[in-house]
Amino acid sequence: MKENENINIGKEEKEQLLYEYDRYKEESNNLNLKSLIFIFVLLFLILALFAPKIYIRSNIYYTSRNILQLQTQADALNEENKLLKKQLEDIKFKYLILDIGD
Repeated sequence: MKENENINIGKEEKEQLLYEYDRYKEESNNLNLKSLIFIFVLLFLILALFAPKIYIRSNIYYTSRNILQLQTQADALNEENKLLKKQLEDIKFKYLILDIGD
């Protein structure tokens, strides 16, 4: 019976323990203002560090893609220019022969 007597607590003590428990639970669940500000500053720093890198890499990618496309077009135009020069030489030669023959 002595063990049961030690376990019994008064109403005031019970209320005090419940109050302390509730207060502890509230504090542990809520973020305080300093923690929240720290988290936002940390996120902003991370974003400030990585956003330019991502922007520059994507910009380099699209620019290099455009350069490759323009290089392909330039190569095609150079080949067409060579073909046209050859055709022009053939036509000049043809007219030169016709001119000599007359």
